[in-house]
Amino acid sequence: MYKKHKQYRLYNYDYSQDGYYFITIITKDRAHFFGKIKNQQITLSAIGSYLKDNIQQFYPDETLENPYTNNPLYINSSPTIIAITEWAILPDHIHLIVEILNLENKAYTSVTGLSPLTKGSVSSFINHFKGNVKKWCNENDFAGFNWQQRFHDRIIRNKGEYERIAWYIRNNVLNWKGGDT
Repeated sequence: MYKKHKQYRLYNYDYSQDGYYFITIITKDRAHFFGKIKNQQITLSAIGSYLKDNIQQFYPDETLENPYTNNPLYINSSPTIIAITEWAILPDHIHLIVEILNLENKAYTSVTGLSPLTKGSVSSFINHFKGNVKKWCNENDFAGFNWQQRFHDRIIRNKGEYERIAWYIRNNVLNWKGGDT
């Protein structure tokens, strides 16, 4: 009998459909590459600062009529906008709420088993996001940096759940249990 491949995503769910997703991405071996926390404040390292700049590219600007105007995917006329609406950087991981917004009507398909990355999906976005940070680290003499394989996700199902997760993210540095680093 063959061992079944462990499913890391919700079975039969299309992760490219409109919605909000709570994502956690961790560094390999939980190494503290992104900064140090002291007195409930994070001081970002060079990698942490680059990570913050990357996150902020996807942060909607609520002061504009179209809050996605500065989004790199919107600028490139992608049929899918991916925004990061909440985020926190800690020494060894990041939390994000990722919003997927399809600008064109599309038929959603159920996904079963292993399949290639779907353009405009959560997995595709995280793959490119992690790859961009890793590439920058390699080019800037941070060759020891690496991500843990995969990432954790949760589909946010309603406004109450969104608010609880957003509160958790906003207070994550305050609740840091890793001690001052």
